[in-house]
Amino acid sequence: MKKNVFLLVACGFSVLSFAQVGIKKDNPHASTDLELGSSNKTLLLNRVANTNAVPNPVNGMMVYDQSEECVKAYQSGKWTKCLGKGLNSKSAKSSSDSFSLSCTSATLAPSLKAGQAYKGVLSIPYTNGTGNTYGEQIIRVNGLTAMLSAGKLTTGNGAVQYSVAGIPDRTDVTFNVHIAGSTCSVAAK
Repeated sequence: MKKNVFLLVACGFSVLSFAQVGIKKDNPHASTDLELGSSNKTLLLNRVANTNAVPNPVNGMMVYDQSEECVKAYQSGKWTKCLGKGLNSKSAKSSSDSFSLSCTSATLAPSLKAGQAYKGVLSIPYTNGTGNTYGEQIIRVNGLTAMLSAGKLTTGNGAVQYSVAGIPDRTDVTFNVHIAGSTCSVAAK
């Protein structure tokens, strides 16, 4: 009998309990899973070298991108540009700036041959460079490693150059590139 009463009471409490968690917050909002309640502490997001460091992103993720010194979110299958860019951010741009990677004009030289050791350069032109710096980036895809050393965008038009090496498992390779808040896919052959 005692076991049945205990079981009934335990079930009743579980029905009345909610999934909300409060940290320094006694009664988290009913629409949240987690609510922070400190008046002198903050939420610290994961810090990554760049968004390429996240192996399998899913919609809804947020990170602090150290190469661009800003917060980014993964939405609709791709990383956003910097969110809430402040005036002191390396990637801060005025509203008149329209920095853009010209991925359709990118070149990879020499040509790839599947199964053969490769060493070459992937050059990606850009327009409206801001003079801002960017961090080192490494992209690994289909047996190749593309590495961009840390550098600074020229003001105006220019190009970034990745050193590419490895043994490609095929000749049609796509590099997903993220520089200064601009993202695109470069199809290299």
